[in-house]
Amino acid sequence: MPTIPVPQYKVIIIGSGFGGTMTGLSLAHRFAERNRADKILVIERGTWWTTPVGTVQDKEVKTYDFLRRKGQPVQFWSSAEHFRGFVDIVLRCVRRPANLDGLYEVTQFGRKGLFGMAKSDGVTILRASGVGGGSLVYANVTIRPPNFVLEDPRWPLTWDSDERNRYFEIARHAIGYGVISARTREAAGGIPGPGVPGVAINTGLSNIVTRSSRLDPRWTVIPDPNNSRGTKRLDPANSRPPNDHSNDLWIDRARVFQAAMHQITPDYGTVDSSINDITPEPSPFQPDQPKNYCERQGRCIVGCLPGARHTLNKQWMKATIGLPDGTAPSHPNVELSTLTEVDTIRRLPAGYEVVALRRDPADPRKTEAVSFTAESVIVAAGCVGTAEILLRSKAKGTLPHLSDRLGYGFSTNGDYLAFLEGTKERVSLTRGPITTSYGHFNTGAAAGDDPALFHTIEDNGIPRALATLTGLGVPLFRSLAKGRRPRLFVLWALLLWLVRRGVNLVLALFRDASVRQDVFQSEDEYLSNMMCIAGIGRDASVGKFRLRESRLETPLRVARTDGRPFHKDPIYQAIDRSLARFARELSASPQADFINPFLTRAADALKTKSITLSHPLGGCAMGRSATDGVVDQYGRVFDASETGYYPGLYVTDAAIIPTALGVNPSLTISALALRCADAIWRDMQSAEAARRQSEPIPTASA
Repeated sequence: MPTIPVPQYKVIIIGSGFGGTMTGLSLAHRFAERNRADKILVIERGTWWTTPVGTVQDKEVKTYDFLRRKGQPVQFWSSAEHFRGFVDIVLRCVRRPANLDGLYEVTQFGRKGLFGMAKSDGVTILRASGVGGGSLVYANVTIRPPNFVLEDPRWPLTWDSDERNRYFEIARHAIGYGVISARTREAAGGIPGPGVPGVAINTGLSNIVTRSSRLDPRWTVIPDPNNSRGTKRLDPANSRPPNDHSNDLWIDRARVFQAAMHQITPDYGTVDSSINDITPEPSPFQPDQPKNYCERQGRCIVGCLPGARHTLNKQWMKATIGLPDGTAPSHPNVELSTLTEVDTIRRLPAGYEVVALRRDPADPRKTEAVSFTAESVIVAAGCVGTAEILLRSKAKGTLPHLSDRLGYGFSTNGDYLAFLEGTKERVSLTRGPITTSYGHFNTGAAAGDDPALFHTIEDNGIPRALATLTGLGVPLFRSLAKGRRPRLFVLWALLLWLVRRGVNLVLALFRDASVRQDVFQSEDEYLSNMMCIAGIGRDASVGKFRLRESRLETPLRVARTDGRPFHKDPIYQAIDRSLARFARELSASPQADFINPFLTRAADALKTKSITLSHPLGGCAMGRSATDGVVDQYGRVFDASETGYYPGLYVTDAAIIPTALGVNPSLTISALALRCADAIWRDMQSAEAARRQSEPIPTASA
């Protein structure tokens, strides 16, 4: 009988974002608890990203050199706080064929044409490529959806309210302090609670609305049965200058947003942010173990220079390679393979083979084929990445019996970005964090509410590096959106606009001595009276991914199974109605309205009209069997050829979520992944017990 090769690893995890981090570090903690040397490999297609400036914890900027000494590819965040920063982002930080180690990947699905995209599928997704996954580019919002979302019949979950609450609290701790801290406290029966000293990576979730740390926000705290931290909101009785100055220390954007939101919905407040901050006065200041903290730079989505955000690369660094101060790795049996892009997963007689391309850090266009084997594989490459890997594995016959539901259930999560110019109060979009506040609509609490159209509106700051582009671009798109204009006219209008801007810049050099010219305004001034919002809602979740059928198509195509364009989902009309009410509170003009630049007639003329999103969900949705899902509620992948599963194969990221959430998904992904991790651990124990029982009992020799 031929010998079956022993897998190299106990577990391979594809992806280092929220799903991969919650699952991988949970299993690493279980192995460490039992002094097991089982090896875990984490595969990440991107590099490490870090700050190029000194921070509280790294005054001499040692992290970059530390990672280089450890043989890790690493890049700096773009640091310029003006238009040169935007240029740096585009040239060095955007992932494209000529820059495959970039961070931001803008994926527009469709068919390629001679001059770019000839036919868009109507969806454009901003994805991350780096250690820490989506945590590198998200708005740090840690928010739980209403219970009615999770109780939708399309969710095949058996958890009761107590179990659900417990996993959401573990997830808050895992994001706020660290997964190992959460699991350590859980083992001691102490969730929720403060981080475990010496183990916690971060200082916990925060609520940031003041101009500087330590300032007392003087907010009202409302008990929330779904959040042990409660809901913190501006007191509407003390919110409007010039007659009342109680909230003068608030960030203008947070104050203006919440004061206006109070007029149109009773369900609003300050978001829980996964950002370190210093406890407000009168709480005592504790300088014993200083941590990086939020400096209100508004840079969250382009890289936090103070290093305050709870990006998951911090947790992976401490676990796998240690810290620049000499701290040894906490879990040395966990390995991280960066710049490694997975192609397929192959079922083996004992475990799985993961086939991938590893890129050369010096020239990422150079690759070598690599493969790894493991007893178990956990796919957590993000909604798009996970769907693509599994669809490709099914098409190539390496996982031939995946469910026919693979690719179905894609959701835009109702993502929507919109701008309003000319607010009657200064908003100061560039002072951070990127998101401070939210308002919920259609919660079912009021007459006429339709929970099927539940949605959230949040403020959205603009980094200074993007301020000029936004300050000039939004009015331009609004002017181009007037009337029906052919593509050539729009291109001609854009060219004329650029020429006029160039002429005005030259003339401004001569005129500025007598009258200050607008080209010399600061980034803050460009956006002083503009409100930007992010909308999120419950779309129908009826999108379907498929692999391309020709080289003229993007690797994945996507379409709704009902034949409607994505932007025609009823949730977007519901969001527009809420924004119309919001605009009337924010602006003195009765004609004021929010504009989504990606859905204007100008965008349509340029063939770029699409829902632009950063919270894609689904594609490998959970179900009760292979007939209605790809995985079960614990992330176990169904084997459609029989009644069981692919043993040891799991999906634990946004791809398994069967419906839109209507809120930022990071907390829900984390809660589900932590629950899946516990099930995976139980499966491993059961498999090992079964192996022991099947082994022959040794007999004494004569």
